[in-house]
Amino acid sequence: YDLDGSIGIAKLAVDADIDASQITRAFGVLGAALGLDWAQGTAARMDPSDPWERLLVAGMARDFQQMRLDYLADSDEPLSHVDQWAQQNAARITLFRRLVERAQNMVPPSISMLAQIASQARILLARS
Repeated sequence: YDLDGSIGIAKLAVDADIDASQITRAFGVLGAALGLDWAQGTAARMDPSDPWERLLVAGMARDFQQMRLDYLADSDEPLSHVDQWAQQNAARITLFRRLVERAQNMVPPSISMLAQIASQARILLARS
């Protein structure tokens, strides 16, 4: 799980010819700002008994990581790009964080909640 994120960041750094530490910081800032770090970690820790749900959860864990990498691939200044995007989308981010906070307050969080968070995060990140 931990290596998977490192590999994705390293690959993006090489592909985009950007310092990996810049991408790492932007990846972390974006994940923390939206709660995607929590969602990815929660999905990775889930262990559903149904094989189809296991596939869904594994896919979501990868997707929470990949959507951040995809977003960061669009800029040669990833950290400033994230900061500027966050300022321009502050109201939308606040609404999205409320959705994440509701999921965080559910014990245990459900697979369907994480699926909804993933779907809404993709929409939010597409508005760059």
